[in-house]
Parts: sequence; C-alpha cells; structure tokens
Amino acid sequence: MELRQLQIFLTAAQTLNFTKAAIKLGYVQSNITNQIRQLEEELNVKLFERFGRGLHLTNEGKLLFKHAEYIIQLCGQAKREFSADEFKGIINIEATETLCIYRLPALLLEYRQQYPLVEVRVHADSPDFLDLLRNNSIDVALALTNGVEDSDMAVMTLCEEKMIMVTSPLHPLAEKSTVLPEDLSGHCFILSEAGCIYRPMILEVFKKYEVKPSATMELSSIGARKECTRCGLGVTLLPKVAANVELDRKELVELNWQGPCLDVKTQIIHHREKWLSPALKSFLNLCSSSYLGSVLNCTIGS
Repeated sequence: MELRQLQIFLTAAQTLNFTKAAIKLGYVQSNITNQIRQLEEELNVKLFERFGRGLHLTNEGKLLFKHAEYIIQLCGQAKREFSADEFKGIINIEATETLCIYRLPALLLEYRQQYPLVEVRVHADSPDFLDLLRNNSIDVALALTNGVEDSDMAVMTLCEEKMIMVTSPLHPLAEKSTVLPEDLSGHCFILSEAGCIYRPMILEVFKKYEVKPSATMELSSIGARKECTRCGLGVTLLPKVAANVELDRKELVELNWQGPCLDVKTQIIHHREKWLSPALKSFLNLCSSSYLGSVLNCTIGS
C-alpha cells in the first residue's frame, strides 16, 4: 500500500467517478482503475460497487476512506512541520560563558522570533567542544578561540574579540600610564580556570617575561573574577565585551597594556560532515547575517 494509491483512492471515493478523479489528479482513467484494482487485491476486499450507472463505496471502502483520510492528513502535517516556513527541531549549542552572557541572547531572541517552534538547548563552557562536535553530542559550538584550523571542522569567524587587562581604580597599577608585562610582578593575578582559551595566553606571558605575581587566584566564573577584581584583590584579563558595564560605571579601569596582543576570535564551528537540518542551517545563516554583524559591532563599541 502506497501513499499515492491512498490519494488516488481518496479522490475516487470523494468524486465517486473514476474519470473525474483522473482529471483532478492529472492521470489517465486507466491508471486510476489499475491502482484501485491493485489496492483491492492487496487488501483482498472490494472497495467500490456499481448500482446501475452510479458508483458507491462498499462498507470496506468506507472503512478504508477513514484510514486514508487520516493518513493523508498526517503526511500533510509532517510536511508542514519540516517546511521552510514552519519547521520544528532541536539545536544543541555549546558556548563559552562569556558568549552565553554577552553574545548569544540577542542572537537567540532574533532566532526565536523567526523560528518559534525550534527548541534550542545551550550547554556552557566545555573545553572539549571539538570532541563533542566529533561525536555528535552537540550540533554547533560558539567559542572564543585563537583560530580553529582542524580540517574536519567548518569555521566561521563572527568577530575579533578584544581582550583587556582590568583592575580596581584603587589598585596601584591603575595609576600607571602604561603597563608592561614585568609590571604585573608583585601583584595578585586572578586567573580563569583550566580550559579557558586565554588562561594559557597569560601564563605564556608570565613565562616569557619572567613575571612573578605575588599570588594567583583561580575562579571559574567570569562574574566572580570581575567582582574580586572590582574589590581590589588583583588584576585580571577579560574580553572587553564582558567588562563594558563595569568600565562605564568606573568600577573597573582598563590598564594601558603594552605587552603582547592577547585578542581572540569569536567563532562558530560545526563538523564538516554534519547534516545541516533546516533548523541548524537557519541558525548558521542568522549568524552570518548583517543582523548579527550589527549586534556584534554595537556590543564591541559599547
């Protein structure tokens, strides 16, 4: 039993005329007759009977009519759910904490307005996002990186992410017109946790310039690092987008860093062999759209 046969049967049952059914479906009448006959042979029943010149459904035909109508309706519903105008689905996104807070909300708001039936699941701060992409645990990753160059990954750079050294306005380094790497010696430095992209960058600076902080603190939360820095506990390295509010309020100050550039990239990454469902493709398209560019530029400049 095929969907095409059910559609032919349904049309013939509605018109009770094989000729009219053929015209409506764009078939020749013999095709209608043959398909109905094959259906009757498969089900081992008679679906139509003729009284005089009129065609009528048998009791078995009436029963099949109910089933066929329901099946065709379900098929139509399934097609609508996967259509470009109205589709459902699930997107699993891995994102760093910074991007979850400062980049993703505006993007997800726009996406949800366009595709309200898609379920979005966001997972935060896994350092092994490439492995998660390779084993298909997530669909896409939004990450701060130095630049992913793995050949099995499709990578789109959304923007350059400026990194800044910040401290409390009351900290001794806040008074310096310029800050060199060696100036960090003798001061507490507040580090991000292992796995954070910019932690090894600052540790490399310490090693290269023989910086010896008086102490280091490790905090996993970007909010905790900002709060401890604001209270005067030390210096920390942050994406500028994460410190804009505190800088505007003068709760933090940006040091005039004269050491190596520590900027990173915001990139969206998926596996090259990943099937791009309509839901996922629309998300990637939105990421590359002028809308996202305006959001990122606005945030960076704020």
